[in-house]
Amino acid sequence: MKKFIITCALIGMLCFSSTALAAENISIKVKNKLVQTDSAPVIVQGRVLVPLRTVSESLGASVEWRQQQKTAIVSKWSKKASLTVGKKTAWVENSAARELNGYFSLDVTVRIINNRVYVPLRFISQQLGYEVSYQNNTVSIESPYAGKYNENYYAQILSGDLGRSRNILVSNMGAYGLRNYEHTPLKTVQPASSMAFLFPEGEALRFFLIENNETITYFEYKDDFIVATWQAHVEQIEGNAIEQLFADKLKDRTGATPQINKPFFYHYIEPYGNEVQRSGRIDIDGKYTETGYKNESESLGTIANVLPNEVRNEVIAIPQN
Repeated sequence: MKKFIITCALIGMLCFSSTALAAENISIKVKNKLVQTDSAPVIVQGRVLVPLRTVSESLGASVEWRQQQKTAIVSKWSKKASLTVGKKTAWVENSAARELNGYFSLDVTVRIINNRVYVPLRFISQQLGYEVSYQNNTVSIESPYAGKYNENYYAQILSGDLGRSRNILVSNMGAYGLRNYEHTPLKTVQPASSMAFLFPEGEALRFFLIENNETITYFEYKDDFIVATWQAHVEQIEGNAIEQLFADKLKDRTGATPQINKPFFYHYIEPYGNEVQRSGRIDIDGKYTETGYKNESESLGTIANVLPNEVRNEVIAIPQN
């Protein structure tokens, strides 16, 4: 009889625990739009857990379920994360920066609730790059650019001063871990030693990046992030990469080469040794006019991330919370 009473008590506790998980009527909003789902967020050990597939797919990521391993694999661009039910870690991979591959600690274990895989809300923020919050029984997932311009560093890229926006991008694109690639990234043949940025006149949100005079990547603002949507290698490494880009002498392309019928602002950087910087204008026909040169011992003209009298002509509203 005593064993029976204890068993009943344990069953009651389990039922209560299961009910407690779903007791809150929590909704999900992605970029201010309510997400319709049959699997609402829950609270476990004081942490908000969200249904992985529902949230990931609403953010443009894909989810693969491997039944035998009880593992869900979330992929977006060059980033991938594997989450196994019952584990408190996720294996994270980045094909653009393999040195960053490794285990990521979770607040609570991955679990299945009502036949759905649930993960901590923080995982969405730290691995997919979105702003997340929970208040008033609502999980809100926002663009990383959400908020007022002067309160958000990233928002300055969207609609800030043209020179400031370009400067943020030029300063950060050297970090491969911050890049997003739509296709498998091409690798430079030689170790990275120089970067050349070609921004269409009046723009900051799309540009060519030439690394080591050999690998050309086209970045553009897409789906809330700056994404590499095209790449190629030049035909001749010892030649001029810009001339080969304009002459379409490229190989190993990851799609159709972007055609931009505008002059470019040009910024070249050699960050190592006797640091060198150049800036100038490239006309539609490829003619280059230098406006600034600088190294450790001399400087000519002005190194700036805008051309004289250049005005930003992009109009992109900052997402609001």
